[in-house]
Amino acid sequence: MYDFTKSSDRSNTGAIKHDFAPEPVKGSGFIPMTVADTEFPAPPAVNEAVKRAADHGCYGYTYADKAYMDAVAGWQKRRHSWDIDPDWYVVTNGVVQALGIAVRAFTEKGDSVLLQSPVYFPFYGAIEDNGRVIVDSPLVNVNGRYEMDFSDLEEKCARPEVKLMLLCSPHNPIGRVWTEDELKKVAGIARRHGVTVVSDEIHNDLIMPGYGHTVFATIDPDNCIVCTAVSKTFNLAGLSCSNIFVPNAELREKFKKEAHTSGCGCVPYIARFATIAAYNECEDWLTELIAVIDGNFRFMKRFIAERLPRLVLTELEGTYLAWIDARAYGMDHEAMSKFLAENALIADNDGAMFGKNGEGFRRWNIAVPRSELEGALVRLEKALKTLEK
Repeated sequence: MYDFTKSSDRSNTGAIKHDFAPEPVKGSGFIPMTVADTEFPAPPAVNEAVKRAADHGCYGYTYADKAYMDAVAGWQKRRHSWDIDPDWYVVTNGVVQALGIAVRAFTEKGDSVLLQSPVYFPFYGAIEDNGRVIVDSPLVNVNGRYEMDFSDLEEKCARPEVKLMLLCSPHNPIGRVWTEDELKKVAGIARRHGVTVVSDEIHNDLIMPGYGHTVFATIDPDNCIVCTAVSKTFNLAGLSCSNIFVPNAELREKFKKEAHTSGCGCVPYIARFATIAAYNECEDWLTELIAVIDGNFRFMKRFIAERLPRLVLTELEGTYLAWIDARAYGMDHEAMSKFLAENALIADNDGAMFGKNGEGFRRWNIAVPRSELEGALVRLEKALKTLEK
């Protein structure tokens, strides 16, 4: 039994979420619900492993050795029924870095890369910052639940300039866990038109009860790059470690060459020990974390339905990110962000940062103690009621 009722004081630690929170939230004592890391300490077994690694005192160059790969492979087999080959592995220091590497490895300047908005904002940077062109196949909001527009996806993948697709699975920020059938349709469309798929599966362990994650490589291993990490699952983002898998040898060599050019080569020393401990010893901790996140979402859903009915909350299938439709209040994203910070001491993410069709929405990170979530909702209610007078 683990304690998810308390958070750690992360102020003055360089934490982006806390030390760079907007005024007046910074210093208020309230937790911002912005950056996608949790407010819970990493599992005790991970912390003990990190201490042992630090006690050793020699932080030299480190690689993905057999102990590391056995832990990673065992986790993928147990959690996702996916048999990986260690030869597929390519080291990078984060999934965002891997997205940029893939864009450079598989496209040329001026080529187009497809994404599905609203989507995690670094997808846009990975494309445009590398001199490529964004092609958007927007997700469709059907009565509060998002779906892919497969006709639109087919039409855009058929364009000769589209060479690559960045898939967010599970999807940030809308919380969808794509079904096996949906992913098979994506794979078929991509294969027909020669579009390689980069599947960002960083949230693949954070699946709510009643849903199941499908690894894209179990559908079409020859036409994909699968990006995973311990970071979201165990709150280890600061260790800068991810596990990228490229089953196709030709694609893998292109990706490895660009990764090498980008300076990738080592697993961070501390991350090696943390990853092994997390994957070998912490499944029970994750089970409890998922129950906490699911409970937080159910609490939030009831609160909004009963006390803030003008808001529309998208069902959470995966991740710990709640997606809220606040368009009924008629405020643009900058005005709403300012209003929430000043009147409710709430820092969240405005939906516009995830793409044009995210405008009017808010993203809340609900991987916080229940008391913090309840306090934020009460403050939100009080602030929004002033707009209804």
